[in-house]
Amino acid sequence: MKFPSIVSESWRDIVSGTTRAITCAVILFAVALTACLFDLTSILAMQEQSRQWLASGAAIHIIAGDKQIDPADCNTLTQATGSSERTTAHPITATGALRQTGSITLSAMSSSPLDAWNATPGMADVLGISMTRQAATGVWISSQLAQTLHAREGDDLATAHGSMHIAGVFAWPDDSRDQRIAYAILIPTASSGPYDECWATITPDNPDAASLLNATAVATPGSAPATQTKQANAALGSNLDLAASYRQRATRTMLCATPITAMLIAIVSLRARRIEIADNLHMGLPRQDIWKTQAIETLAWSLPALLGAAAAIYLFTAIVSGRSNALTLTATQLPLLSAALATAQIGTLMAMASIQTKQLFAFFKNRQ
Repeated sequence: MKFPSIVSESWRDIVSGTTRAITCAVILFAVALTACLFDLTSILAMQEQSRQWLASGAAIHIIAGDKQIDPADCNTLTQATGSSERTTAHPITATGALRQTGSITLSAMSSSPLDAWNATPGMADVLGISMTRQAATGVWISSQLAQTLHAREGDDLATAHGSMHIAGVFAWPDDSRDQRIAYAILIPTASSGPYDECWATITPDNPDAASLLNATAVATPGSAPATQTKQANAALGSNLDLAASYRQRATRTMLCATPITAMLIAIVSLRARRIEIADNLHMGLPRQDIWKTQAIETLAWSLPALLGAAAAIYLFTAIVSGRSNALTLTATQLPLLSAALATAQIGTLMAMASIQTKQLFAFFKNRQ
């Protein structure tokens, strides 16, 4: 048979309902969508866990030592690269150094002086202060202190030594995180002289990257070495290995249901037509041409089902987590959706191989 004849034969089978294309497509679509949605729900839960980890300050690691921190070394930690499978190219995404410089007395709180800290410019990235606020001249205060003072960014605070402009307010709730800067004034200062602490945001969590903070410490005669690091907030635990959780998630195995189902549908749908196929072989039609016809018919129901599932997945993730995340999440499901196209054709080939000309009369005799 010529190729146009094969396509024509396939088209007639599809239009007439012989192929049962709609039924096959609906079943495959339902299985693929269900398996992918279960897996996506698990991934979205991990992403939410990661957001909570970052928002809580658990990703911020601190090394402290009285005038034992080199701010220049602290600032260069963001250039460190990871080599193990648990690291990203630059696991330390932000760093900043702090140095306590006495206290500041506000006119509104004259009986309660606030600690004053010098902070290197990089501290703004650690605390989540926007680039616009970083460019402004002034001090940084926490959301707790701003609420207590009924102040906001852009306001001026009256102090015992004159007016002080609030350049930025950073989120720092009372949720078990380090509260030393909750009621303190952070003064952006150039990186000069020794500092007391180095803060680093490490995401994803990585013990090897956290140990790099030790490289910022300098030896000071008569003082204990600054070699101990801690988290700004340890309430959520000390380790969040989302990469391992992602690789080991139980819902990942559910995705195999899609290619397996595609193969089974192809086998069952062709076996249901075994009398027709055996009769065609009996009349002398080449097996290769019959297989080509069946392959086109299999593609006719498998491709729309899988494309529809991919579109539904994208729409679901776009609604739940936004368009920027939808494409990435949909891409995680595409390998096994694509594999289902191949397994459907494998199922067609297996079913064709199981049907022989000599079985025609047996098939006819046992028909129901």
